[in-house]
Amino acid sequence: MMPMRLEKLRQVDLNLLITFAAIAEEKSITAAASRMLLSQPAVSRALQRARAMFQDDLLVRSPSGFELTLRGRKILDELEGLLPRMENLVAPAVFDPTQEKSHFRISGPDNVCTVVLPHLCRQYANGGYQVQFEFLPWQSGITELIEHGQLDLALRNDEGLLPSHFQLERLYKEDWICAVARESHFGDRLPLKQYLAASHIVVSPYEGVQTIPDKQLAAVGAMRSFCIRMPYFGVALQCLPGTELVLTLTSGMTSVIKNDRRLRLVRAPQELHAFHFLMAWHPRLNTDPRHVWLRDAVRSTVAPNG
Repeated sequence: MMPMRLEKLRQVDLNLLITFAAIAEEKSITAAASRMLLSQPAVSRALQRARAMFQDDLLVRSPSGFELTLRGRKILDELEGLLPRMENLVAPAVFDPTQEKSHFRISGPDNVCTVVLPHLCRQYANGGYQVQFEFLPWQSGITELIEHGQLDLALRNDEGLLPSHFQLERLYKEDWICAVARESHFGDRLPLKQYLAASHIVVSPYEGVQTIPDKQLAAVGAMRSFCIRMPYFGVALQCLPGTELVLTLTSGMTSVIKNDRRLRLVRAPQELHAFHFLMAWHPRLNTDPRHVWLRDAVRSTVAPNG
């Protein structure tokens, strides 16, 4: 059987598989060419050769970009497990970001990005590194992006919304704080009774999903009322001046509030207790030298916070 398999493999150009996978993930020849550092005509020719090799269109154009045929989907599913293993065969044991180019895609809500991004920029955007970081908007399809290799790392605060086979690591611990307008009537601390009587701005990236503060309140039989619900803490802070609204947010955003003279901090009810932010990734990346380096780089941004 081995001679037969080798004979068939000799007829296959593995570069065509890599190009096909890149186009399928990006849904665009232009984006795939940029990612692979190739010209668009070269990528187009590679796609035509891949179609001839498999005797299938593999990818067809749609209003949202290229879509997979049934055969294309089956091939891509196989490649998602195969390509990382092939890459590990030839990849160096240690990734050197000063010598090797790599593009990392990360996603997380804006409160965790406020903590992580500034440190990453100061450390790795000085021209001495060959790495690129792309932060994608937080969205409901994050788990699918990780599954299909379109996202390297997710930063989030609730492991209950992640598939059980994902790898998880506690990144750092945060407390809950409250922000209010500077001229509002609230004191320096909100006891639970006053907190529940207030009207709130609730930040939740997911529609219909209970936030951590609401879960913690429900555990003591309480519920807060809100007049605005939105996906971004940064925008929510801009809505506070001139109101009596309360915004509950994570302590990593303390400096943002202190730098805004229109706002002030108020201690949250003791019923809202600390929690951990997590980083999550697909287990196929456990031993990938580039991903090992990425996880170390993200850890280093929050090391003092524990």
